[in-house]
Amino acid sequence: MMEQSKKKELGHLVIIGSGPVGMTAALILKKHFKHVTLLERQSKNNFLKKYGFTFPIVFSPASIDILKKIGAWDAIMAERSEFFGVVLHKRILGMDIALKSYEEGVYSHWRNHIISCLYERIVEEKIEIHFNARVKDIDFQRSVCQEETLGDLSFDLLLGTDGINSQTRKLLAKAHPTYSEEDFSLTHLDNWYAYRLPAEGGMGEKFGGGNKFYASNVYVDNLAEFPAEKFRVVTTSMKQPMEEISVLVKYGPSLELNRVMQLNEIFFGKYVNSQQELERGWETGYAGKFEQVHAPTFTLNNVLLLGDSAHGFESTGDLINFGLASVASFYQLFTKNESLDKTLKEYDETIGESLRFYAQFSLRRSMEKIGFEIAAIEFFAKLGLMKRHPSLFGIFADDFEIQNYIGSYKRNLRISKLLAIVLALSLIFLVGIILFN
Repeated sequence: MMEQSKKKELGHLVIIGSGPVGMTAALILKKHFKHVTLLERQSKNNFLKKYGFTFPIVFSPASIDILKKIGAWDAIMAERSEFFGVVLHKRILGMDIALKSYEEGVYSHWRNHIISCLYERIVEEKIEIHFNARVKDIDFQRSVCQEETLGDLSFDLLLGTDGINSQTRKLLAKAHPTYSEEDFSLTHLDNWYAYRLPAEGGMGEKFGGGNKFYASNVYVDNLAEFPAEKFRVVTTSMKQPMEEISVLVKYGPSLELNRVMQLNEIFFGKYVNSQQELERGWETGYAGKFEQVHAPTFTLNNVLLLGDSAHGFESTGDLINFGLASVASFYQLFTKNESLDKTLKEYDETIGESLRFYAQFSLRRSMEKIGFEIAAIEFFAKLGLMKRHPSLFGIFADDFEIQNYIGSYKRNLRISKLLAIVLALSLIFLVGIILFN
């Protein structure tokens, strides 16, 4: 049973963007608003498309908990594949080394299947969803959202959950009295191309997980034959609804897509059954960008950005989980506080601040500037002096909660820096003793 709100029922909740975060927010907040409207920019056919490339998603215990609360988990878990962790492939001194990070009892799901299951719950709950929606403007002072067909929609609360290129965030940036539009800018990190291949023959043997485990394989180095061209590959094998391997190619901004296709053929050509099979898979895929959102605040009056619209940090499995966890955190504050104003203020000062800090870490991770940080924290974690680094399955702890998690990470950073200084000084002291003796 959902927790009952202490405040009176509010009027209108408008949600821009109907991905997993938007639909989850609509379902968990429905009982507290007289009317809920979802605005989705895609057509219904594209929104519910089940074929072609679809991202695999691994849910953390915190995400599963909120999906259970909204009655969507049983349908979602009907199609899943066992996922034991990540295999990191790296060349060290000319040798290919596979580094494995395990996590038992974890499963991956196709994103499109998740969308379909959540949409079924939206229909069951008779929540209003408008496809092909076009948001023209938001009046943040009067709390009015202007949509091309529906006209003016007055709201008590508006949630922007419309992704990395969020229209809500752009309008908030334009209207914000304190920050300039540049403060909400995007940092372009890398480009990507994604598609799927059958898990047959050499592909299944090389990139599948075998009979027991299905793993994510991350090839972090450029092709040995072309060391100057940034071309990296992530593969994830899935059993349900059929055995397939999702392929995510990550490449630098200087590479043209035609060249990426050629490098892709060089990488996978030896494993596929035929060149035609590889070409068919490639043609059904699509391209995109890894971008980082710099958002100094997630709120303005009665408008709140959630999920990718707010932080948009490049995912290594954390993005959707932080999005759903932020919905859960907002709901907890919403049911605790007497007023919506107080809820939004407390959210921004606690959860929002934690997510902004995590986004800074994610940017360093994306730019590959966390090697020493990970090594230091993992070293001290093995000594029992701190928790494991957040990039290594931290979100899969049973007691995961955003603010406590980020609080532990901040403490770990301080302690690791202090311990590193102590170790360095101790080493200098020992060297000094040896030299002077």
